Parts: sequence; C-alpha cells; structure tokens
Amino acid sequence: MLSCVTVAMLLLLFGCLILTDYSSGSKVPKQNIKEKEIVIQAGQPINITCSGDSNIFWKVPTSLEHNKRLHIAPAVCDGDLKTNCHRELIVKQSHISDTGLYTCKSSSSTEKRSRIITSVYIFITEKNSPFVEMNNALPSAVEVIDGKPFVIPCRTTSPNITVTLRKAFSSELIIPDGRNITWDSKRGFIIKKLTQHHDLLKCVVLSDDAKEIDVFYLITKTSTALYSMNLNVSSSIKLLSGSFLSINCMVTTELNGRAELQWDYPGKKYGQLASILKTKMDRSNSTYHRFISTLVIPKVRKIDEGDYQCTATNGHNRVFALTTVHIQKKPSIKAQPRKQGTLEAIAGQKSLKIAVKVKAFPSPEVRWFKDDLLPVDKCARYIVNGYSLIIKDVREEDAGIYTLSLHIKYSNITENVSMRLIVKVKPQIYEKALPYHESHLYPLGSRQSLTCTAYGVPPPTITWMWQPCPHNHAKARCSFRSDGSRISLPVIFGKNVNQTGNRIQNIIQRTQMIEGKNKTVGILILNSSRMSGVYACAATNDVGTERREIPYYVTDVPNGLQISLNKEPSEGEDFILSCTANKYLYTDISWTLIRTARNRTTHHSISKHRDAITNQYSTTLTALIRNATHADSGIYSCKAKNIHTGEIVQERKEIVIKGENTGQKKPRTLSLKRRKSSVTRERVVSH
Repeated sequence: MLSCVTVAMLLLLFGCLILTDYSSGSKVPKQNIKEKEIVIQAGQPINITCSGDSNIFWKVPTSLEHNKRLHIAPAVCDGDLKTNCHRELIVKQSHISDTGLYTCKSSSSTEKRSRIITSVYIFITEKNSPFVEMNNALPSAVEVIDGKPFVIPCRTTSPNITVTLRKAFSSELIIPDGRNITWDSKRGFIIKKLTQHHDLLKCVVLSDDAKEIDVFYLITKTSTALYSMNLNVSSSIKLLSGSFLSINCMVTTELNGRAELQWDYPGKKYGQLASILKTKMDRSNSTYHRFISTLVIPKVRKIDEGDYQCTATNGHNRVFALTTVHIQKKPSIKAQPRKQGTLEAIAGQKSLKIAVKVKAFPSPEVRWFKDDLLPVDKCARYIVNGYSLIIKDVREEDAGIYTLSLHIKYSNITENVSMRLIVKVKPQIYEKALPYHESHLYPLGSRQSLTCTAYGVPPPTITWMWQPCPHNHAKARCSFRSDGSRISLPVIFGKNVNQTGNRIQNIIQRTQMIEGKNKTVGILILNSSRMSGVYACAATNDVGTERREIPYYVTDVPNGLQISLNKEPSEGEDFILSCTANKYLYTDISWTLIRTARNRTTHHSISKHRDAITNQYSTTLTALIRNATHADSGIYSCKAKNIHTGEIVQERKEIVIKGENTGQKKPRTLSLKRRKSSVTRERVVSH
C-alpha cells in the first residue's frame, strides 16, 4: 500500500479498445493507481490521472465538491479523433474529510448513462483523528426507517483502526456478529435490524495514550406508513360557475411519521394558480398525527373543471386521493316519473314507492303534495326519501294525484311532476257482513228475489251459480263438499228448469250509490220455487273474487215448523198429533207431553226423530194416542233443532180430553206409548 501520492505519477499504459468497431469512439479509461484503496497522511496532495476517450469526468467525496482545493484539468488528447485522452485530478493539501471514493466515469454520445471506469478509496489519516466525521456539540442523527437496515456512519480515516459500538453512558458493548451487525471501515456499523431499543449510541476508539475518542449518534425511528388518505369531498362534485371551491386533503401517519402534501389541478396548465394553504400537522390525537392541506379557488370558472389530485409523500411512500370537479354554467332541473302512465296499487299492500327521476343542480327543495293540496308529510304512513315517496300499508283513500314540487333557491326555477295513483280494492259483499238472521225458507211455488251488493275497485261484476240438494226424499240433509267448488252450475236467464233448478225470471245488475260509495247490486229473480239447493253470487274484479252462498230451502210448511191435530179428542177415542218441519232446516224432531199436577210439572217423551217420515220438502213426526183419558190432557210440545244456528225451536198445543167421569180414570202409559218421564231444560244456542 502506498504511503503517499507524489505530485507526478507515472501514467499507466492505455488498454486495448473495448470494441473492434472503431465507430463506438471510446476506449477503456484507466487510472494511474492500481490499488483499490490507499492510505495517505493529511496535508499531502492527491494527483490521479484517468486515461480514455475525450468524455472523461470525475466523481469525488462531498467535502471536495465546489472546493477550491480541488482542480480537475481539461482532457488532453492525441490525434484528430481524440480517442487517446487523459484527465488529471489534483487535490492540494488533503484533509481527513476528503476520505472517500474517487471514481472515474466515461460517457459517449451513443450511451444514455455514464459508466464507471475505475475507482479508488483513499483513507486520509491524522493522529488522534480516527473518525472522518466528528460531533461538535450535539450527536449526529441516524434515521431508522420501519425496521430497514441502517448505518452508524462512524467511518474511519484508516482501515486498521479498531472501533467498538456501545450504548451511550454505558459500558455495554454491541458486538458485530457478522450477520445482523457488521463493520465496514468505509461506511461504519451496518445494522440490518435493531433488536433492542436504543436512543443514543456511540462509536469508541482508544488513542495511543489509552484515552477514549468517541462520536455519538442519536437514533431516530421514522415510520414511512401513510394511512387514511382522503379528501373532504366526494369523488365527483359539481359547482355553478362563480362558486367558491375549497378542498381539504388529509393523511394520517404514526407519531414518528411525516408527510408532505402536493396538489395537481387543471388551472396549473393555464397559469391560474389556486390558493394552497401550507401543510399543517394536527397533533391533537395521542396515537397518530394528521397532515392537512387546503386548496381554495374563490370563484371557479370553466377552466377549473377537471381532476384535482392531492399527493402525500415522505421520501419513501407515495399515496394520492382524487376528485373530479364539474362546472355548470347555470341552474337546471329535469324531472320525469320513473314509471310512465297511471300507477296502481292494491289495498292492503305493505308498501308502495312512487319514484321520480331527477337531474337537477344545485340540489332543489323537495315537497310532495296529494291532490295538489295536502302536503304528504302530514300523514305518518307517508315517508319522503329523496325524490321518492313511500306509502306504508296502502289504503283505498291513498288513491289520487301525487305531485313532486322541485324548487331551486335564489333562482326562479320550479318544476312539478304529477302522477295518478289508483288503489284497487278486492270485492267485498255487503250482505256477508250482516248478522245471520235469514231463515232461508221459501214457500213452495213462490216468486222470490235474491240480492248481492258488492263494492270493489274497479267495480266488480256479479255472476250467479247454483247447486241443487240431493233428490233422495229420504235424505234430510242438503250437504256438499266444504270447498268453494261445490256451487258449480251457472245460473242462466230463462233456463234452470225441472231437474236443474228453479226457473229464472230475470237477472239484474246495476250500480247504486250506497253509503257514499258506488256499489254493484246483483238481483236474481226466481219465477217459481220448486227445488231446494244453494245459490251463490260471485263478485269479481282484477284483484280477486268474493263469494256468498245463499241456502235456498223450498218449504211446504209455513215458517218451516208446525203441528196439527187430526180432530178434537174425546175420552175413549184415539187422536193423532203431527209435527212437520222443513227437512233442510230442522233436525232432531221430538214430541213431549207437559203436565202439571199438584204444583209439579212433568215432561213425558212421546216420540222421537227416528220414527219420522221424510218426503220431498219436509219431515213429519206423529204421536198416536189411543183410548184417550183425562190423564192425556196437557201441553203437547214439538221441538226441532236449526241445522245452521243450533237454535232449539218449538211449537206447543194444549189439548183437553172431554168426557164424563174423567176424574176417576187413571192414565194408561202403554196406550200413550209414553216412556219414563224426565225433567228437561230447554236450551237455545245462537250462532
């Protein structure tokens, strides 16, 4: 290793051309020093010559940049082609701060980048100055970034100096292990990862007299993370020309992080500079810092339309947020219903949405009206949601004209959009809601009319159907299947004769105002009642169908139940009591004799339903009293049960047996076919 560099050094021989093609115009430059590193004493000059083509330049340690002690001579070339050149570097009176790498580079017109030709590292040593950089009053700062490798830059003025790394104010050593911590005299201590928390470290060298020479380094941990980059506006904003624009840009860092915010915006292209407030740091939060920058344009113009981008950088990471600004010359409103034509809903529907498509700027005031008078916000079932109106639990009274009125403040612009709503109602038959009181009995051969009154939207049509009772005379019930299909035969004017039903005289349907509503009234007129069965009216519209069944029992018995006596009975004679009931309305027919003697009333069952005889229209239960005596006098009661209501009805007849010495006769239970007497209570059941 050379101890010094003389003022004049021998030039090395030039090497061969790198390319055989001479058009490249460059040779391989060489220095006149063969070693990769040398050591010289401070104060000595440095003289290095680099040979090559004409495009030779030097890179030196930062202490020599713009320093008068450095002189780089112009290139000296031989021949017209200037391919054999050399360039000399001279440092007068070197300092220890000049320790570093001296590099010769070359470039040509065909190369975009310069290339390193050769280099030498020069140590400049001085007694009791082991470190190239020494502290003055304060320790030097070393930035540690997010766990990345870093260097404690206590490089030395000689490669043979032994340096130790310690904690400041402590004798604890941090020993290089060759993996996580290594030593390089040209750089210092290289630490891949700081495994322990250290705030202040020092590099130490023992002088010749065993005194410590140290240099201190303050470890500053810096986070490069950038979080929550955002603007205080949406990704797209619209403004009227002449409006004020202000955008805040914010980014969050760790407590030991930093960020710079910069703006790009359309006005820059035209020299229209926005007012940008200097980036400020918000330290109000104890867990993070927030950096904020504000861009302001007092009055925007069309040239301000475009993308506004805020970029946050910290030298390591870069994030950005963007918004697009649209400039509109004047206010405007365009609105139309999202669904064209008349709107429809069904009463009972959970909700209905009436929506309007609106393009307006700036945002208008919104008001909804029903029938041009009533503000809909007066009804709790009406909910305004932007340019839509939601009706909860739709009712018939919700039908009408709905108007959305849009108005822009500070301008004379108003737009109204009206829509008609029809609320459809499923048919309802008025008679079905009435209390059950009809007997459903119609005298044999009588002319009758049946009525169904229905309401719905749209108005329903009424049709009639019929199902006759079974023709079996012995069958005392008119029963069908329980589903709605049991009434299946259509009623047609002029037909339904003989086996198919009663003759129809007319079928009428008309609209009539009833209780403030236009209702549909259907009337079925029967010419002559001959056959029992069930009529049904069906009210139908677009929403559905409502049915009402009307039992139609033709009776040959007035009021459906009556009793008769074949003659006025006398003592010793036989007499017959008959109880006749409509077979489709009554069941459980029975005869009972009610007698009172000595303040005691007794009930004697005489005859029951199983002994009855059934014909086409009615059922008759007879009681035969043979050889009547005074004891057979009393009240004879015929009871029957209404099939539909469960009500017990009865007819009574008082009979007095006439004749002599009736007081001496005793009753004969065998001839009266009376059974064991019992006391019963009458029960009337109503449905």
